[in-house]
Amino acid sequence: MAPAPTRGAARVVRCGAVGLSTGLLAVLAHAGSGGHLPSLPHVLGFALAIAWTCAPLTDRQLGFADLFGLVGVVQVAAHVFLTLLSREPGEMLPAPSALLAHLAATAIVVAALAGFEQAVFRLAAVLASVLPRRIGPPPAFAPLRIPIAAHPQHPLSEVLRRRTLPRRGPPHS
Repeated sequence: MAPAPTRGAARVVRCGAVGLSTGLLAVLAHAGSGGHLPSLPHVLGFALAIAWTCAPLTDRQLGFADLFGLVGVVQVAAHVFLTLLSREPGEMLPAPSALLAHLAATAIVVAALAGFEQAVFRLAAVLASVLPRRIGPPPAFAPLRIPIAAHPQHPLSEVLRRRTLPRRGPPHS
């Protein structure tokens, strides 16, 4: 049975793709519009934070609106994060060129991720149709009846005698 893209390694890859593409394009848009380029550990930390944050969203296929909202929020967060890293808090409101760069980055990332989501889910569907499935037990239509052997009823005195005075020696024939 093919693993669903909403579980396991496929889900981790999807989160990583969202985190890396969104984070890296936000950094490139920020640097391309005249902003300060942060160090690589800051960029990777930001991308990992995005991937970790989007993990709860990847329990299903992300649609265009989901991706647009996620990437839009990340672009705003990236702008604030990168502005604070560059120690220029006076420039919290983006310049028109920065705003256009972030909008272009958002459009590029959303288009790429929407195509990636469709490709991953189509590939999973094709694999599920080709790979053998695990055969499970048939569904139950009636209550399960389990035969239980009848135990002979022993009087209480017999039970107590067997527990307190166990037999010793060879069995009698």
